[in-house]
Amino acid sequence: MKFTKLICAALALTSFTVAADDDALSVLALKRASFTLEQAVEKVTTDYQGQIIEFELDDHDGQSTYEIEVINLQKEEKYKLHLSTADGTVLKEKSRSLSTLGFSRLDDDEYQALKELETSQFSLSSALAELREQYTAEVMEFELENEKGITFYKFKLIDQQGRKRVIVDVKTGEMIPIMKH
Repeated sequence: MKFTKLICAALALTSFTVAADDDALSVLALKRASFTLEQAVEKVTTDYQGQIIEFELDDHDGQSTYEIEVINLQKEEKYKLHLSTADGTVLKEKSRSLSTLGFSRLDDDEYQALKELETSQFSLSSALAELREQYTAEVMEFELENEKGITFYKFKLIDQQGRKRVIVDVKTGEMIPIMKH
């Protein structure tokens, strides 16, 4: 029994260390980026019709990238893009249909979130600028979600004190920090 607890503790410590290493590398990648997150959002918004549903820092062929997912409900297409953090070049682009044999691949919550986002006055660019100003932190990830009838973006930020998570209501623009337990 003690051995099992020891293994569990070691695995927990290892995953914490891996996450901390990944966060540190993400901060370095953002500091080195010549093409900013805001520029990436602007480029994707201009070049791809639809809504940005997910963003994270990643790598592709040894290069730091912004991995961005976009859904276009009208065309029933989902795009997954890797943009270079150095110059914004699209290094990889994948698209796929949102339907198979006439059935949507989106679940009800995803569809509801996209419909609400489309009809709202929400500006992702404005939210990113406000988050950076209010929290003096770098945005490392974000994702569009719908829970309890509320559509929001969940942002993961990082600064000198560590990670912060903030949700932003797409209907009101209200920013709520996620409390730690």
